[in-house]
Amino acid sequence: MSELLNSVRQHYEKNEADASLVSKVTRMLDSLPEGSVDSSQLAGLDQFHVMGLEATKQLAQMAGIESGAAVLDAGSGLGGPSRYLASTYGCRVIGVDLSPSFVTVAQLLAQRTGLHAVVSYQTGDLLALPFTDSRFDVVWTQHVVMNIPDRERVYREFRRVLKPGGKLAFYDVLATDAKPELHFPVPWSESSTTSFLLSQEETSSVLATAGFTVTTWNDITVEALTWMAPQRPAAKGLSLGVIMGPRFAEMGATLARNVREGRVRFVMAVCTADDV
Repeated sequence: MSELLNSVRQHYEKNEADASLVSKVTRMLDSLPEGSVDSSQLAGLDQFHVMGLEATKQLAQMAGIESGAAVLDAGSGLGGPSRYLASTYGCRVIGVDLSPSFVTVAQLLAQRTGLHAVVSYQTGDLLALPFTDSRFDVVWTQHVVMNIPDRERVYREFRRVLKPGGKLAFYDVLATDAKPELHFPVPWSESSTTSFLLSQEETSSVLATAGFTVTTWNDITVEALTWMAPQRPAAKGLSLGVIMGPRFAEMGATLARNVREGRVRFVMAVCTADDV
């Protein structure tokens, strides 16, 4: 594993020094009533992006997700979006994430939600996906590529595994046009060494080079900032603080400051894979 990849993984797994993420989530699940749980119950924990489950719902509607679609969740985290797509649209989803503990928890939650037959997860590098060409109808990614400096390479990998005419649906944090320096820490990075934001113009250019045509592009910065302002702890402790620990409060506050000061913006977009 490269030094950069190792640093990124350590950022997300840093809070596991006191107790493993798997054990913490297991204890929380054991405290819930018997029976399966659903996306709304887990959303505070497994939707690791601004606007939570609502953002996942919006992106799915924007992308026109179809019943039975084969979906790659690139940077799947704890698997909340993949399980939502499977339960709501009948998709078959494979999630890939850099963090082994995230993958283990995602598998655990797939079992508890009764979706283990239609979703699966594996550890992997998005720059070298372990799939054949033209495997998926949709590549889905939310708040992931900010840790990847070689954006053209990752988008080319997404294009490679998509069928011609398939869709890339993403929800990302972008730099504003002047690309001002960020305040740190933010949820995806504690310093500039693992944070790589592109502007809207740069993102559009790289997507075109990688073989995509942008069909929908929505700036939802105002909506995202409104959502961040009144956040409250999730019930029963099922919150992102379980993953990131006490430092997450500061990260969230710093991200909000970056938005208010015009340093970052939030964009949802859908792109079509060009014929090759």
